[in-house]
Amino acid sequence: MADGEAAIRAVARRADHVYWVREWPDKPTWRDRLRRWMDPASYHFDRTATPPEPWVDRPAGYYERTGWRIRAAYVRSDLAFEVEYVVCNPCKIGWVEAPYAYEGYKRCGLASAALRSVRSVYPGVQWHTGGGHVREAEPFWSAVGVGVAGGYTQRGRCRHVEPRRAQ
Repeated sequence: MADGEAAIRAVARRADHVYWVREWPDKPTWRDRLRRWMDPASYHFDRTATPPEPWVDRPAGYYERTGWRIRAAYVRSDLAFEVEYVVCNPCKIGWVEAPYAYEGYKRCGLASAALRSVRSVYPGVQWHTGGGHVREAEPFWSAVGVGVAGGYTQRGRCRHVEPRRAQ
């Protein structure tokens, strides 16, 4: 287990080494994501598709959110963490939603590393969430929001950012 924890910590340290993807041709559909969320044990990442960096930043896609991006972390060949975000450059406001660490990768620092890395790419941006924080997540948002412009508080999206599509 110590080897696994060391691998996760190594991935968290490399959060600024991101493989940027313009298009995601083999991206999972919203149905795949729902299945993965409902039964994570049945989801198996194709080992031949391992990205060249442990962190991938890709478009969310049509069936998810137009204009949004997903920052994801892979530990070896396992999808370990994902968070969705969008930035409005005219307003200098960014929103993050749905941070999720998969089983075996929770409370390992991947979420904090991902959010810190995204903020470093977009300096001078206020960061918020679009939805309300569930009670269990409030300590997390309070901790990662310290010293962050906007503090990951709830705020509606501006007119420049397309709202979430109904699924």
